[in-house]
Parts: sequence; C-alpha cells; structure tokens
Amino acid sequence: MRRILIICTVAGILASAGACGGSGDSKKNDAKGSSSRPADGAGKTAGGDTTSKPAAGGHAVVLEVQGSGELPGILYNTTTSGNASNVKLPWKKTAKVPGGHLLAVLASSTSGNLTCSITVDGKVVTKKTGTVAQCRYQLKK
Repeated sequence: MRRILIICTVAGILASAGACGGSGDSKKNDAKGSSSRPADGAGKTAGGDTTSKPAAGGHAVVLEVQGSGELPGILYNTTTSGNASNVKLPWKKTAKVPGGHLLAVLASSTSGNLTCSITVDGKVVTKKTGTVAQCRYQLKK
C-alpha cells in the first residue's frame, strides 16, 4: 500500500511540475550520488525580506531533505524535474529560479521520518515531516 501511495505522489508532483512551468524532462542536474552540498558553505541562507525583488536571474531557492542515513533517490523540481540517486542525508539543492515555476521536493523512507523544506530568497516557505516528506511551493510570476 505504501509503495502505491509513493508512486501516485511522485506521479502527481511530476504532472504538476510539467503543468506549472517545468519542462517535464528528467535532466539530471546532480551527479549520481551527489548530495549537492557546496563545500565552501555557499547557498546557506539566513532570514530574508520577502518583499525584496528576486536576485538577478531569479529567486534564490534552496530545497532540502533532513534525516539520517541514505536514500535511494530524491525527486525535485526547480525549472525542470530532476532526481538525485543514492543520496546521503542531509541533502541540499540550490538554484536560481524565475517566477512562475512550481518548486517541489519528494523523499521517502522506510526507516524513519524525514523533513523536507523549501526556502525562497532566504525565507522558509514550506516544511513537512514524515516517512514521506513532500514539499511544494508555487513561485509568483
């Protein structure tokens, strides 16, 4: 039953991403096994002003999954749909995303709770915890 729920949830995120500005292709922006964590600490965010204009090139977006251990994969959407395979937690993906795109991250665990979060221009806009952690946020145009 859990497997069916996860498959349906993944299908829903990918369908929504394609309908809301994502290209629907599965370009892999992360190398296999990459945790997408910058070594120099770049991409870390502090509190921010939500009324400020987006950074040049779009909004500064951070997708994160917190937990322990390793996951077989994480699905995400910024400007396109993608996935990261054989992921060691915690995981982070940073990107510049123009307005109008659907942001999403989905991770599932059979061994404990995970927490996903989406940060836009320094402000956490959504955060969820569970064995299936699914976060979605629609950027305004």
